[in-house]
Amino acid sequence: MLVLNRAVAFAPPQTYNASVRIGKTMSIKDLIPQDFISTVDLQWWRSKREDIKRRFRENIGTPPFARNTRSIETIDSVENQWYSRSKIRYIVGDCEEIRAYLFAPVGMTDKTPAVLALHQMNELLGKDEAAGLRGYPDYAYGEELARRGYVVLVPDFLTMGERIFPGKENFDSLPFYEKYPDWSMVGKDIEDSMSAVDVLLTFDFVDPGRIGAIGHSHGGIHTIFVLAMDDRVATGVSNCGMSVISEEEQCLEWSSEDEYIYFPKLRKYLLEKRDLPFDLNEVAALIAPKPWCNIAAYYDRTMGNQEFLAGVGVQLNQVYKLYGKQNHFSFLMHGNDHSFPKYARSLAYDWLDRFLGT
Repeated sequence: MLVLNRAVAFAPPQTYNASVRIGKTMSIKDLIPQDFISTVDLQWWRSKREDIKRRFRENIGTPPFARNTRSIETIDSVENQWYSRSKIRYIVGDCEEIRAYLFAPVGMTDKTPAVLALHQMNELLGKDEAAGLRGYPDYAYGEELARRGYVVLVPDFLTMGERIFPGKENFDSLPFYEKYPDWSMVGKDIEDSMSAVDVLLTFDFVDPGRIGAIGHSHGGIHTIFVLAMDDRVATGVSNCGMSVISEEEQCLEWSSEDEYIYFPKLRKYLLEKRDLPFDLNEVAALIAPKPWCNIAAYYDRTMGNQEFLAGVGVQLNQVYKLYGKQNHFSFLMHGNDHSFPKYARSLAYDWLDRFLGT
């Protein structure tokens, strides 16, 4: 999983213990049955697509309130030769405050393309890393995109940055489950990402038809989720976020019992080695036919061996082929571990330029 077990995440590759793989008797679900792939059409796929979405929603839970993003305020603002960067706050849900950075390019015209930049799990840095204020420069993709002329919004995820529960450690999600026992952290993060899109759409200078998303690691999987679940997000790039839970060596980390509890309803399936009610390749398939670029490592110290993703890329391409939109799909695999190196970011930014245009 995505840096939930930091000892695994930062261990040398040779120390990763594949023998603890609980889900090893499972197999990757076919998106399109191979024995009749030539006869499948869009009507069949659209029916299956709705079934995947239903199963996903049932297992992540639904918000106990209607989304109501409101009370957007600017806390402070600075400007340089490329952009102004404002720190803002806004209210979601049951009077919960979220803080974010909003980048607005200098000299922009009306209807500028915008990108939601989602940060990784990074101890106490939260949004600051993707905004280029602290942390590792390779993960400052929000700031780099602002330099390229995009409006960029970089919010904190819950339990990170400025959203750690009072008196708790970062990544501690137990207070969330005490308040919302029938929901999930993944459902909450998706809802908050959709609220971030709400925020972008309040600004007259944002083009509502040209909104994208980008993220690394935890931000990468949530780029996939927001692309899959929010029709307002037109394109995106996920880096080191894609996986298949049933294939992961440490698959139980997607549904731990304490600290950061992500998919609580999946734990019983994983412990009993039963087929999961959904898997991440199915959720990713919901993105089609939107333009989507996925970048992943063959070996990822956070997730373990990811070689199986090459076959997942073939699966997903078959779905895009049903729409006649194979050129809307890119699936890069490299040997640079859990990282977002410059060449991968260059590909990501070129992808966003192609489909959003600055």
